[in-house]
Amino acid sequence: MAEGGAADLDTQRGEIAALLKTQLRKGDTRYLADSRWFKQWKKYVGFDSWDKYQMGDQNVYPGPVDNSGLLKGDVLAIKEHLIDELDYILVPTEGWNKLVGWYGLTEGQEPIARK
Repeated sequence: MAEGGAADLDTQRGEIAALLKTQLRKGDTRYLADSRWFKQWKKYVGFDSWDKYQMGDQNVYPGPVDNSGLLKGDVLAIKEHLIDELDYILVPTEGWNKLVGWYGLTEGQEPIARK
């Protein structure tokens, strides 16, 4: 088990990778995850082959999911003109629940859900 009661890094990587590949169907809910946080998480779990050397390194531990880069200042309103894959990653509900279960969500933030 990793920090915060999270599943081991191989399990995290495998489960999220599989969920990200699921086809979006009408009526499905996806959650926005700030791409900066998500890239940090990918480094931590060795998601991509070039990130394997940093896998498990506490210096790249992502901490709680932080979507502040997607929000307007202190208000919980989402910025306009955000770009998929550049500013945020769309994560299926099950994947979002796993990430928040493993890492938590930054205090004062709410999940950003889209249908």
